Parts: sequence; structure tokens; C-alpha cells
Amino acid sequence: MSGYQNFYRLFKPKTFVASKEIASKFKLQNALASNFVIPSFFKGVYYVPSQRERKGRFIEKPSEFFIDLFNFIYGQSGWYWSLSTAARFYGLEWSSGRILEVVVAIKSKKIDIVARVASLENKKSYRSKVLSGILSTLGINFVIIHKGKKDSLKEVTFDSEIGSVATKSRMIKDIELFLSKTRSRPQRRLYRAIISRI
Repeated sequence: MSGYQNFYRLFKPKTFVASKEIASKFKLQNALASNFVIPSFFKGVYYVPSQRERKGRFIEKPSEFFIDLFNFIYGQSGWYWSLSTAARFYGLEWSSGRILEVVVAIKSKKIDIVARVASLENKKSYRSKVLSGILSTLGINFVIIHKGKKDSLKEVTFDSEIGSVATKSRMIKDIELFLSKTRSRPQRRLYRAIISRI
């Protein structure tokens, strides 16, 4: 089975899907080559763009993209927005917001989207150029996934638009916990500025 219509009968657009699931129903290489799926930032996980997104080469709602991605990887109750992202939610931080920070109970990870886009732009293939353009539309430079404690997952508030967000007290605890572990000086300055505004 091949072709655009057949693919979209098998997989719901604007969702994430594992490579094993794609391969069991469709030729994965065909799906990749035709941009029926876009690699996420996690191995073996792909985003199925809508027809509009695929043709326009963009992600329509970047916030939903990341929320759905984290839900797929960690489960709805396995992560929450914290640190500078939670501070923006509470009106305590006003930078451009090109960094997203979440806390999970398992492995930490830093996703350098700027470097990924630059790497794709340096490749000569048509597909690489398309992917670099699509990732650019996310409007995010970095995603920082911090490894927290399981108990911290209980100290959240739920927002209907963006999901689980650290409570203010949890956000402060997270900043105190990760301040010394953060190597980036601008990020440390940002954390100190947030604390000073509370």
C-alpha cells in the first residue's frame, strides 16, 4: 500500500506515532521521503502533519505540537511546564519565550532546535530543506527537559490550554534545585531574576 490518501486513512493527522506502528502498516521510507511524517526530537517518534501543514511546510500550532509530543513520550501525568516557562505563565518572566522548560521524573534532555535547523540547511537534499523550514516555524530555540523527583509531579495546576504547570511554590523549588546544575550563564541569570520578582 502506498500513496498519500492511503497513508492518511491509516494515521490520524496532527498526532504522533511510533516508527514501529508506521512500519507495520506502511512503508516507513516512503512516508519519510514524501514528508507524510516528520521526525520528532525523540528517536522512533514521528509527527503526522495535516494536509495543510504538509503543503504549507509549517506546524500550525507549535504549542499543541509540544504538548502532544510530551504527552506521547511521558504520558499526561508524567511531565509539567516549569522554571522559565511556568514563570511566563504566571507573568513573572517576559522574554521572547524561545526556550521551553519541562520537568519529568526520568532522563533529562536538551533539544537544540537551532542546531538541528542549521544542520538540515547545510544538507543538499530537498527533504532536508523542507524539514529545516518546518522546524523553523516552531519558533523555539531550545527545549530543556529537566529530571526532577516523582513527588514534584503532584505539585501542579492544570490549565485547559497548555496542560500541567508547576504551582508557584513548585516552580520556586525547581529553580532552586536546577540553578546550581545549569551551566548556561544567561539561564542562571534568568532564574535569579524570576526569584527576585516573587
